[in-house]
Amino acid sequence: MNDVSIKHPEWLYIDVDGKTSYGYDQEWFTDEWQRLSGCGPTSASQVLSYSLFRDGLLDLETTSDQTLALERMNLVWKYVKPRFGGGVYKTQWMERGLTRLLEDKGLSYDVHMLNVSPFCASRVEVEAAAQFIHDALAQDVPVAFLNRHKGKEKALYTWHWVPIHKIFMDGDDIRCGIFDEGEIRDFSLANWMKDTILGGGFCYISRKD
Repeated sequence: MNDVSIKHPEWLYIDVDGKTSYGYDQEWFTDEWQRLSGCGPTSASQVLSYSLFRDGLLDLETTSDQTLALERMNLVWKYVKPRFGGGVYKTQWMERGLTRLLEDKGLSYDVHMLNVSPFCASRVEVEAAAQFIHDALAQDVPVAFLNRHKGKEKALYTWHWVPIHKIFMDGDDIRCGIFDEGEIRDFSLANWMKDTILGGGFCYISRKD
C-alpha cells in the first residue's frame, strides 16, 4: 500500500492566540458538557470543513480562524450529538447525524462508514480497514476515527474520536497520522485492530456523482 495524505493538512491548522493548533480542539467549546463529550462533533467538523474548503464552499482565507471553526463545531454538535453516559460512541450516530446535516444544508455529499466490531470473530480485517482509510485520503478528505478502546497504542485515548490525515507504511507496520489536542501524532492501525477490546469505526464524506 502506498502512503497517502490529505493534500492540505494546513487547512486544519488553527491560530489560537498566536500559536498553531494542529486540528480542532473540543476544549474550544464554551459548555462544560461539550468540552467533556465533544470529540465526535469536533472530528466530524474537521471532515466537513476540509471538504468544504477543498470544494470552494468555504473561503480558504479563513482556514485558520478559530471563531469560524468553533461556529462549525457548534453547528455539527446539533446533528452529531453526544449522548449522556458516553458521547458519540456508536458509529451509526455519526453516520446518521452527518447525513441529516448534509441533507438539511443542501450539501451534495455521501457518508461512508466502516464499523470495527468489538468481537474479534466478526471484526473486519486490518487490510480492509486500511483500504477504507486509504480510499478516503486518496479522495483528499480526512477520516473520523472512533476508538472505543486504545489497546496498547500510547498515542490514542480510549473512548475518543480523532481525524486521520494520513496513512503510511513503517516497515511492515501500517500507521495512521492523527490530530488530537492540537498535536500531530501517529499510531499503529494493525496493532490497534489486533488489541482493541471494544472496537470502533471510521467515517468520511465524498462528493455525490
